[in-house]
Amino acid sequence: MEETVESEATALEGKDPELDSKYRYWRMAAWFGTWLAYAGLYLGRKAISVAPPEMMKEFGWQADKAPFMIAGYLWAYALGQFVNGVLGDKLGSRVMLALGFCVTIAMNFLFGFSSTFLLFFFLWTLNGYAQSVGWPSVIKVLSNWFSVRERGKVMGPWGTCYTVGDFVATVVASFIIGHAAVHTVVRGGESVAYKDWRWAFWTVAGLMVVVAVVALILIRNKPEDKGLPSIARYHGLKEEKGASEKVDLLKNAKEVLTQVPIWILGITYFGIKYIRYSFLYLITTYLATQKHFSTENAGYISTLFTLAGVAGTIVGSYLSDKAFSSRRAPITVIMLLGLCASLFFFWKTSGWGIPVALGLVGFFAMGPDFLVSAVAVMDYGSRKGAGTAAGFVNGLGSFGPAVMATASGFQLKGGDWSSFFLTLIVLSILCALLMSTLWTSVGKN
Repeated sequence: MEETVESEATALEGKDPELDSKYRYWRMAAWFGTWLAYAGLYLGRKAISVAPPEMMKEFGWQADKAPFMIAGYLWAYALGQFVNGVLGDKLGSRVMLALGFCVTIAMNFLFGFSSTFLLFFFLWTLNGYAQSVGWPSVIKVLSNWFSVRERGKVMGPWGTCYTVGDFVATVVASFIIGHAAVHTVVRGGESVAYKDWRWAFWTVAGLMVVVAVVALILIRNKPEDKGLPSIARYHGLKEEKGASEKVDLLKNAKEVLTQVPIWILGITYFGIKYIRYSFLYLITTYLATQKHFSTENAGYISTLFTLAGVAGTIVGSYLSDKAFSSRRAPITVIMLLGLCASLFFFWKTSGWGIPVALGLVGFFAMGPDFLVSAVAVMDYGSRKGAGTAAGFVNGLGSFGPAVMATASGFQLKGGDWSSFFLTLIVLSILCALLMSTLWTSVGKN
């Protein structure tokens, strides 16, 4: 693959204080705006991970019901990545994010008024498609504002957006449900008590309105939108051919999708995301039904996965730049092997080992997740095709959670979680082997 980080022109950076000041301001605005946007989108997807134990009580569901409901969301999310990634390269990230926020806010609001499984399934499936706008849109923005030589150190802290977003969204949903009014329903001649889970969805819908407005005020699609030079010109790097030209959707998609590393990243991400979403959506149910925590406490404990994931994201991205010269594969492989061991530990442990093991799983899962889906995608997709590359890799990866939700619905029907954990362990090993094929590979600007 062509190396594009060698200097070809005199850098504009440091030559004009006014230009530097303006560039710094809008780069930070893009960084924080995209961070806030993606963190905020998690508000619209995480209440469903906390609410099922109470929904099971209200409607008399078994443990397999929630995975099937979540599967509709995840299949739509996966398919939407392919469409919205390409559209984002054409229409621009701000337009796509505005549309995505509007739909996901509406779906969460309506979900709280629903009472039948089919309607729950339909609304959450539409929410999945709306949520698929987020990742390719923010990655496209960031690829325009930051060059390959700085993405590891810059994107590490930025990657906390979906760990912090997940944490906050889970805590908000857990707190609201934990302090909600108690209702009863008579089933089989017995009264069953449950917490009013609906307020969790209505609350996050309101919060997302505020987040969307602030984020869209801050974000600009690219430096040229503010009369600034491209990031390549500003840093004196080789300009990607056609990076600033009008996008030809088919040509752009062909250029991105004929790269072997993009396919390796996508297939690897299938496995990584299968594992991560297993914990994002089912760990509260596992802790509540198998380890006998209350729904509220199970929700709080599940945030350890996310909190430790913040450290994993930062450490993995930083080391990819500093220890491996902007090669993303080596640290990804190492962390995936750590994930394999951590999964086995979590499956077999009890007592105080549960939170420790959960933190280790989060650390070793979130690092590779971010390296593959964000940093490496920008490197190989380049500025011109970053949206398409992010959409493809995240889209292919998102079939992992969709398959997970569908498979888990069958695996958990009898209440046995053994096949569930064995699947995760095998996938972590296979992902490490696949990423090892890119051990010496470096992306482009």
